[in-house]
Amino acid sequence: MRLHSLSLIDFPLIHQAFRLAFSDYLHAGQPQTDERAVAPGADAQLRAPAAPMQHGGQLFFVHLHGLHCDEAGPIGYCVATGVTPDARRQGLLQAMAAAVSRRLASRGIQRQQLEVISDNAAAMAAYLKLGFRPRRRLDCYRIEHALAVDAAPGWRCEAADRSQWPRWPLHSEPAVPNSRDSLERARPPLLLMTAKQNGDLLGYALYSAAGDVAELAVAPPHRRRGVARSLLAAVQRDTAAPALAISNLDADDEAGAGLLRSCGARLWLSQWEMRRP
Repeated sequence: MRLHSLSLIDFPLIHQAFRLAFSDYLHAGQPQTDERAVAPGADAQLRAPAAPMQHGGQLFFVHLHGLHCDEAGPIGYCVATGVTPDARRQGLLQAMAAAVSRRLASRGIQRQQLEVISDNAAAMAAYLKLGFRPRRRLDCYRIEHALAVDAAPGWRCEAADRSQWPRWPLHSEPAVPNSRDSLERARPPLLLMTAKQNGDLLGYALYSAAGDVAELAVAPPHRRRGVARSLLAAVQRDTAAPALAISNLDADDEAGAGLLRSCGARLWLSQWEMRRP
C-alpha cells in the first residue's frame, strides 16, 4: 500500500473510487468540480490528504479531511472516507486514521469529528474502536412532490442577493457541512430566497441550484403560518430540481422535523455525528 496526495491523482479515478466505496448506501452523481467534493468545512492546507493506491494503479481508499473551527478552537473534520468493497477488512481505516492523527497533531490539532451513516454498523464499530464517540443523530429529508401553497398568503417570496443573508440565530448547532463558514465557502455560491410582508422580513431560505436547502428560518412571531412552506415551494419553482434535500437536521429538533413531515418530506438517511476525543 502506498499513500499519495489526492492532488496527484486524476479526478475521474477519485470519483470512481468514491462511487464504489459508497455504492452500498448512496447513488450520487459526479460533482461539478473536484473542489466541490472537498469544499465543505475544508481549508486549503488540508485539501489534499493522503490516499492509498494498489500497486496496479487502482485507487481503493480515499480520505478527504478538512479543518473546522468551533467555540473550542480548530478541529479536524473528516469530509468523507471510503473503502471499495473488495479492499475492506484489511486495516486500511486504522492505518489512515493514524496517518491523519499524526498530520493533525503536527499542527496542534487533537480533536476530530465525522459523520457515520446510522445503519453502517461496521463503520460505527470501527470508529468506536478508534476512540470516536456519538454526539447526536442528524437526519436527512427529501421532498419529492410539488408543494401546494395558498395563492395569496399575505407575503411575497422572492430571490434576493446572497449578501443580504440575515444569519438569524439557529435552533441548534449546525453540522459542519451546514456551518456558516462552510456555507460561505460553497461553490458555486448559494442562493437566497426571502419572504416579506409590507417590507418586513418574515423568513428566508439559503439553497443551492440543485435544490439543497442549507438553511431555513422563520421569525418567531410568524411561525406556524405557512411561511416556511411558501419558501420551500418558492425554492422548488426557482430551481426546478426533481427533489428538495434538507440535510443534517438535529434529531432533537422536533419543530423542524414536524414542519418537514407536514410538507410530506421523506426521511431517507440518518447519520451519527461522532467526535474524538
